Amino acid sequence: MSERLFRAQEVALCLIRKWWRPLTCLGIAGSMIVYGVVLPIMIRSYPDLTGLAALVTACAAAFAVREWGKCKGNE
Repeated sequence: MSERLFRAQEVALCLIRKWWRPLTCLGIAGSMIVYGVVLPIMIRSYPDLTGLAALVTACAAAFAVREWGKCKGNE
């Protein structure tokens, strides 16, 4: 039983380590598209530029942390 649990843990960690960066980037890019383009078109209004600027700033910080992590590498 513990061997199966250990193997499942290894598989879960591998998936998390391999896929969290691409999925995070897709989520960030998707939120930019939805908030900046899709929602203003759906409600036929202009985007909230203050909120959009804050979102761009947060996304830039998230991508900076991601790139820092890639440069640092796995230890």
